Order: sequence, then structure tokens, then C-alpha cells
Amino acid sequence: MTLPHALKRIVLIGFSATGKSVLAPFVADRLGWESIDLDDEIERSAGRSIAQIFETDGERGFRELERRAVEQAAAREHVVIATGGGVWLHAENRALLADGGFVVTLEARSATIVARYAAAEEGSTEVRPMLAQGDRRRRVETLKAARQPFYALSDHTVHTDDQVEDAITHIIDAASRRASAVLASESRLRDMRNGPGVDPPPIHNYGPDVGCIVEAESARYPVYCGWGLLERSGDVLDRLELHGRVFLIVDQAVADSHGATAERSLEQAGRSVCSYSVPSGEASKTLASLTRLYEWLSSHRAERGDVIFALGGGMITDLGGMAAATYLRGMPLVHAPTTVLGMVDAAIGGKVAVDLPSGKNLVGAFYQPRAVVADTATLATLPSRELRSGFAEVIKHGFIRDEPMLDLLEESADVLLNPAASVSDHSCRQLLVDVITRNQSIKAAVVSDDERESDVRMVLNYGHTLGHAIEAVTGYSPVLHGEAVAMGMVAVAEMGCSLGMIDEALVSRHRRLIERFDLPTQSPPGLGRAEIVEAMSRDKKVVGGKQRWVLLDGVGNPIVRDDVPAEVVSEAIEAVVGPA
Repeated sequence: MTLPHALKRIVLIGFSATGKSVLAPFVADRLGWESIDLDDEIERSAGRSIAQIFETDGERGFRELERRAVEQAAAREHVVIATGGGVWLHAENRALLADGGFVVTLEARSATIVARYAAAEEGSTEVRPMLAQGDRRRRVETLKAARQPFYALSDHTVHTDDQVEDAITHIIDAASRRASAVLASESRLRDMRNGPGVDPPPIHNYGPDVGCIVEAESARYPVYCGWGLLERSGDVLDRLELHGRVFLIVDQAVADSHGATAERSLEQAGRSVCSYSVPSGEASKTLASLTRLYEWLSSHRAERGDVIFALGGGMITDLGGMAAATYLRGMPLVHAPTTVLGMVDAAIGGKVAVDLPSGKNLVGAFYQPRAVVADTATLATLPSRELRSGFAEVIKHGFIRDEPMLDLLEESADVLLNPAASVSDHSCRQLLVDVITRNQSIKAAVVSDDERESDVRMVLNYGHTLGHAIEAVTGYSPVLHGEAVAMGMVAVAEMGCSLGMIDEALVSRHRRLIERFDLPTQSPPGLGRAEIVEAMSRDKKVVGGKQRWVLLDGVGNPIVRDDVPAEVVSEAIEAVVGPA
């Protein structure tokens, strides 16, 4: 495994207790490099512990010592640098460390971090200065979510909850495969200097169960994930300082089972609630349905300070969001997704739309919610087919951004596809929350970097070009969105293999994992090839008459191409739809 000559350092960033100090010496030893722990350097130069520095000099004094340590470390070559949890939040530090360096975020679950704190502090009187007040896990979740958009600027992410040896291998392999392209980027250092903001934003106490925070250009908002969150709907709106009436737009299929829970919570918090049920299914996502929503809001004299609370799957997310974006030129919006698709994809990022007969999502807008409230307990009542369909987006995230998650999905499919067991099994419940949160963080990181799909966000369309065409041709009902995306991923994997970008083994892995979640790799019989091609030509990703495809140049490295030969496209479609 060869590292590029231009690579001067590997930099490990991330929240405290994610393993930076532990892993840096092992990575350095494997490479024959040196390791530097910035916290150790600060303590050595100051002659005091970090806790003592905070106590006597305050955070400002500590950050000045930290800045000097970063300057000294960045001047050295062939080093692996373990940073403190807050180093990466400051633009000057990011620019110094990233120039010639490959930056890896180490990620771990909040429960793992808190457990590591407890083990490290056993028998010690020192307390971590940033976590000295209040409930520790809640403080970790709040701080970690606030910092997530900054960590999302890194070049790679490695999860460290489990095997240390695997993490070491992932770090070195990523640097070997990706560092050359990363260091050659013309925009990367500019993005590092700008980031989500030159300095981190003030921390807002959004309460518990914040999995991540979206830091888009137009809005900043929390994404919650937990079991039983709908019972706290009123508390969430209070924390968001949304005080108007609540207009609950709910999928008819979930109105009885979950609509009553949300409505009761909101009323107990003193809110006036008006409810509107929308017939289930993509067929409701039309201009006619949107018009009926406008008439309902008008009949109740909805005002700009009132709140639209969209409860349901991706259809409700899009339809309710479209109403919020356009009625009275914009009303506060809270998404409460009840499907896997809604939780990990549709509710995050502000894309709202309705369909036309000629294509999916052709009339829409970018309109960010004030919050996303994902109650994983709602998945226990989700029909099995809807549940499986949503995991297509989870699988997509693994291929474009998180290779270790692919192994987890293969190992845990049976548990994830049986959320009803989570009602009585805490470990199953936690696994489900962890997987959903992990995927929410991936989506949040991408949309924070590219709110309006001008560049980076395009990679989220992996598998969607053919998938959307299949949905349009079948009239949106016979084939669910995730089923169509699953088939689309098989097609683009075949394209990538034909172009020499990936090998047959990775194509087989696509098929194996999709089938593990009982999703289709072949379209239903009777689909017309000509209709599929025509539908793709109307796709919103077509620019200048050229179809743009999201392909993989290896797992975790998606790229957008508009030069795929027609014969390669045709063969890929044939692999899924069948011969013409």
C-alpha cells in the first residue's frame, strides 16, 4: 500500500473519546512515521494539565496554546496527528492541518463516548471541562451535533465503536486510495477556510436525542432520532421557540396509530391543533392534492407564525413541505418522518416537491424545516414492504460514503427488518436508532456542504436516475421508491464495471446486499425500454441534453459523469429491465 509523495501528514479529528490518541501511534507505526498528540504537546509546553489550563486561563487561553501546537505540528512531515476535540472548529487550524494532509474524522456513538469517559475517569478527580455541567450524555449529544458540520469537511470518516485493528486499516487504505485526488482539489482548502462558518456557532440546547445538526446556507436545525419521540412533540416545538397553532398534515395510514400520539403531546403542551389526513401513496403527491391543502389552510385562517407539522413518509414530507414553502410565502415546518426513507433521506435537506404525470418531483422548491423528529417506534407499525423499501437509501449511503456500514447491514439485516422486536428488546431498539442516526448524519453532512444540489449533493442520486424513470413509467404505485432505487443501483454498478471503475465483485456485492433486504434487482415484466429512456431524458439531472450519472470509483468515492457511452447505458438497463 503506497501513499502519495505529496502527502505530508494524516490528521485524526473528531469528538473527544473517539480514539484519536489511541489510534495515531498505531497508524504511525504501520507507516513508519511519527505520531503527535496535540493535547500532550499543549500540556508539555504549559507544564499543566488541560483541566488546569481551563481553570486558570479559561477557554481563550487554552485555544491560544492549541493554535501554537497546531502550527508546530503542521510544520513537520511524515506524522500522524491526533487533535483535540475542538481543534478542527477553527478555520486557521483547519487550513494549516489540511494543507498537505489527509484528514480523517473518527466517529463513535454517544453511548460509546460516555462509557469511555467513565472508564478513563475511574479513580481520577479531574473532570472534562467542556462536560462539567448537567447530564453528560445530553451534553455529549448537543456538543457533538453542533460540531458535526465541521467534522463533515474532512476527507474521510471511520467509525471506531468496535475493532481498533479495522479502524487502522480503514484509515491507511483511505489515505492510499484517495489522498492524491484530495490534495489535487482546487476548492478543498478554500472550503476548509470557510467551512460552515469561520468559528463554531453558539450551542443551542435542543434537548436530548439530537443525532446531528444541518448547517445549510439558509438554515440551521436539529435532526432528532430516538424511540418514542412523538410523545415529546410539544417539548420539541417549545425548544425551537415555535409558539403558533399547529397544522398537522398526516398520512392517512398513520393517522390513527401515530397521529393521535403527536396531537396529544402538542395539546398537552397547550397547542391548538388542526389535523388533515392525506390518502397514502405517491399518487397523492400532486398539484391537485396541494391545492386541497391550500384550501384547508385558508379555511382555518392559517397565519405565518403557525406551524406545519408533517407526519408520515416521503410523500407527506414532500407534499407538506411544499405547502409550508409556498402558502403565505412560507410557514415554519417540522418534519416527523414515519418511514426509513423519510428519516434518512426525504425529511433532511429541504427538498420539497410534487409530481407531474410526465415525471417525479418536477415541481418543487428548496425549503428547510425547523427540525426533523424521527421517532423510530413508528417503524414497528410500518408495512414490511415499505420498511424494506426505505433501506435502499441506507444501502446507497453505505456505497457512496460509509463502507464499514455495508458490513453492519449484511450482519444485522434480520434485526433491522423486524423493528417490532425492538418494542421489548433494548439492544434491537438501540441498533435501529444507531443505524438511522448514522444515515441521518451522512445526509446532513452532504446537504450542509451543498444545499441546492449544485455539486456535492448530486452524489445522493446514486441509483436514482433509472429508479425515477421506472417509477414514472409504472405510474408511481406498482413500484415503491426504494425498490426502484435498488434496481437503479444495480444498473449503475453494471455501468461502473463496464467502464473499468469497479470490479465484478463489487457489482455482486450490490446484488447480494440488495437481495439481503429482500429488494428487487430486476424490474417487473412488461416495462418498455423506450418509455424508460424517454423518462430518463426528462430527469432533472439532464444538463445541456446530456444525462449525468452518479457512478462509483470504488466504495466511498462517487463521481458524476456525463460521458457514459450509449451502449454502456443500454447494457446496464438491459441487466435490470431486460432486452429490448
